[in-house]
Amino acid sequence: MNARKQLKKMAILTMFGLVIHGGMICPKQAHAEGGSEQTQAAVAKDANVYQGKITGVSKKAKSITISVGKGDQAKMIMVKYDDATKGMEHAKDGEAAIITFEVRGKDSVATDIKPKLATLPAGVKEIQPEELITLIDSAPKPGNFVLVDSRPAKRYDDGHIPGAISIPSDDITTKGAALLLPEKNTPLIFYCGGITCGLSPASAEAAVKMGYTDVKVMLKGAPGWKKAGKMLVASDSFVEKGNIILVDVRSEEEAKSGHIERAVNIPLDTLSDAEGDFPVKAPVVVYGNGGDADKAAAMISKWGLKTVALVEGGLAGYTARGHQLSTAPVETEINWVRQLGKGEVSADEFLTAVKEKSAGSVILDVRTKDETAEGTFDQALTIPLDTLESRISELPKDKELLIHCSTGARAEMAHQILNKNGLKSRFLVADVACTATGKCSVE
Repeated sequence: MNARKQLKKMAILTMFGLVIHGGMICPKQAHAEGGSEQTQAAVAKDANVYQGKITGVSKKAKSITISVGKGDQAKMIMVKYDDATKGMEHAKDGEAAIITFEVRGKDSVATDIKPKLATLPAGVKEIQPEELITLIDSAPKPGNFVLVDSRPAKRYDDGHIPGAISIPSDDITTKGAALLLPEKNTPLIFYCGGITCGLSPASAEAAVKMGYTDVKVMLKGAPGWKKAGKMLVASDSFVEKGNIILVDVRSEEEAKSGHIERAVNIPLDTLSDAEGDFPVKAPVVVYGNGGDADKAAAMISKWGLKTVALVEGGLAGYTARGHQLSTAPVETEINWVRQLGKGEVSADEFLTAVKEKSAGSVILDVRTKDETAEGTFDQALTIPLDTLESRISELPKDKELLIHCSTGARAEMAHQILNKNGLKSRFLVADVACTATGKCSVE
């Protein structure tokens, strides 16, 4: 049994178990704050509406990609937006949204964007972040309630509410019945990614159908927890193996006496001086004495880093879970190298393909016409992102497409579109700049 499964099983046995089912949500009780019934009624009257998950937003191309439908039937759709589009604050990558649009020539242009709010199924009550904080702070005995993170395991690893166990809805769809114990009165609390996330309501609905009698959902989810002033904690596996910067904010002497392996020692009183050393794309996990870790995490969060979390229970909690500390020399400098995500191409491989003009690949530039007018890579295909879907037939089906834009945001959106159309591609996450002489650089 691997470590994740063993920890999951132990947590379930200790906390009396539960079940989640990742199915369709049947909205029966509107979220009190969202007015989703009115939103759904408005949608029903207007045929020019897309409902789904936002998968990308490009400010330069003024385009939004939204995945509509489920599973293999999902379609990636691109919608333009302009200065008159209302609700752009709801166009967030990964969030569920309702986009009302109008057709202008060949383009669908968003006129209004609303969040697609999750709803509570019948028999399920809502719990507020402040109520959950009180419940956790009261230090209930194991079994008093079970807190479940319904998001994918990776999101749980990055940062979750202290004490939560990870049971992704996709896993429970196939394995849920095997995880159930007979205590149907065990209080269950589910959460996921916020008011537009349907994973926790779907999980709660399944629990009710299986006979659980005390089921709640914290609709505000992980974002609501953070808004209430609390920090998320990383999983131990993420602390030990994740592509992170692990920061020990204790004194140098304390760090030398024992620290988590690969931690960088930056004492709290010198942390502000190290702001420029933190790559903005790096996930950060912090530990220290008492409230020092919380102070450090709050400071780092203000620097705009992608993810900031704590070691659960601090150093004492980490060792209590059976982990050993290191007494090797303490690192004092950040040396973080970003690992490639799924579908990415490295800058070195990309530049090699540009230089050698490999017969097996083609460079695809999805920047705007104004941008490509200043210069492109030699022999690159140039198709602006907002016209890509209508020009799929122009792309070779027997070669891999290596996509770039100016930063990587539009390139990733293009990669999603090409994947949906059965074309092989990877995208570059890097700053690309081209000069009037036609030379392009990658950083």
